[in-house]
Amino acid sequence: MNRLSIRTRLTLWYAGIFLAMMTVMAAIVLWRVHGHLLKNADRALAEEISELFEEMSLVSDRGEMVAELERRFSTHSHYHFQVLDEELNTLFNSRFLTNIELPPGQQPSTMRGKQYSNVDLGAAGKFRLLNLAVRDSRSEPLLLRAISPLKPIEQDFQSYVRMFLTMGPIAILAALLAGYVVAGHLLSPIKQITAKAKKITADRLETRLPIVNAHDELGELSITLNDTFDRLEKSVNTMQRFTSDAAHELRSPVAVLRTEAEIALRKPRSVDEYRKVVETTLAEAIRLGALVDQLLTLSRHDAGVQELLTDEVPVGAVMQDVVARLAVTAKEKGVELRAAEFPEEFILGHDVWLSQLFFNLIDNAIKFTPAGGTVNVTGNAAGEFVEFFVEDSGIGIPDEHLPHVFDRFYRADASREHYRGTGLGLSICKSIVLAHGGSIHVESVAGAGTRFIVALPRLIEDADSSPPAKTHDVTETTPSEVSAK
Repeated sequence: MNRLSIRTRLTLWYAGIFLAMMTVMAAIVLWRVHGHLLKNADRALAEEISELFEEMSLVSDRGEMVAELERRFSTHSHYHFQVLDEELNTLFNSRFLTNIELPPGQQPSTMRGKQYSNVDLGAAGKFRLLNLAVRDSRSEPLLLRAISPLKPIEQDFQSYVRMFLTMGPIAILAALLAGYVVAGHLLSPIKQITAKAKKITADRLETRLPIVNAHDELGELSITLNDTFDRLEKSVNTMQRFTSDAAHELRSPVAVLRTEAEIALRKPRSVDEYRKVVETTLAEAIRLGALVDQLLTLSRHDAGVQELLTDEVPVGAVMQDVVARLAVTAKEKGVELRAAEFPEEFILGHDVWLSQLFFNLIDNAIKFTPAGGTVNVTGNAAGEFVEFFVEDSGIGIPDEHLPHVFDRFYRADASREHYRGTGLGLSICKSIVLAHGGSIHVESVAGAGTRFIVALPRLIEDADSSPPAKTHDVTETTPSEVSAK
């Protein structure tokens, strides 16, 4: 059954349901027809026995009555009669019943109304029997009995059965043909969708399925598939751009390594020259290793390979530790790194990932802030979330570039090119935040600085108290002192 096409299966289902309905309808019709034929036979029997009683009522003498019945009803078409007295003695029999014995009757004085039944008289066949209790002209009870053969009724009924048996196959064939045509008409949009979908390839992802009627099921299917193709096109384009950017980023340090090695091998060099080549090679190798590590981190996040731990992490302490580690970097560049006392909140997550998140944000802020500028790191509990703010007074980001700062390998503009990096740091930050069920967004004014806001879901405690934020200058303390705080 599963190997058949949907059109064939719909046709068979349609024919099967039609056959079942026809069978039920035919059974009901035949039952009603049989009842109607039997009712007509009963009505005819009642009329004949009434005629018999009228003839009996015209004669008061019982002998004359029997003689009149012999003359009039001895043979009377296909109806046959019998008259019994109170003791069920036979007063009159039609000629047909002379040698045939009917089933015993009930005493007429105990009967009420007409009684119909079917009787089997053996070789004579099956008959319809009517028993009726009456009183003659002298008020003596009598039992009148009339029978008629059931064969005409059965013949009429069989003719109806044959008619339905003849019409049934014709109706089924018509149902199969109609079902096949209707199923083809209903499934034609699916064929159009299939034909259109086959044309959608990796090189033609912009093609979309036709939507004939957006309000029916096929329209909803087309809309859903088009939405899927939209996401697929976006994913493929992102993957292609990511692959291209990754190849470009990997080619640059590899080219530097190759160039330095080729230059060094062209002629003998001094120790200082070889040292310079080795230093350049080492720097590019470190940069290449960092890029590969970040690519690996992003791919693991995307694939869900790295399982997010659900430890209770003191996120304020993690941020404080990161600030302490970057205090020396900020001081060397001449940037003032300020941090508040962070709220003592806990979140469910991965402490190493959170440390990387905060490190990337603060390191970026220091990197893009010129000497003499400031970087402020603050935090507070806000409802169900704990928020952290990393704000710098650096070069800022133009408005047209803000929607893309979390894209992989994206750099805002050429003025930032001399800040060497992989272009993956903020992408990793967003991936980590999303993995923790939080959010991250950026605010910036070109030439005035940038502000990153991270919101992470916190563990809610009964007693919610956050210490007041107290700003201090991290650059004036040693990393160990900041960690201790």
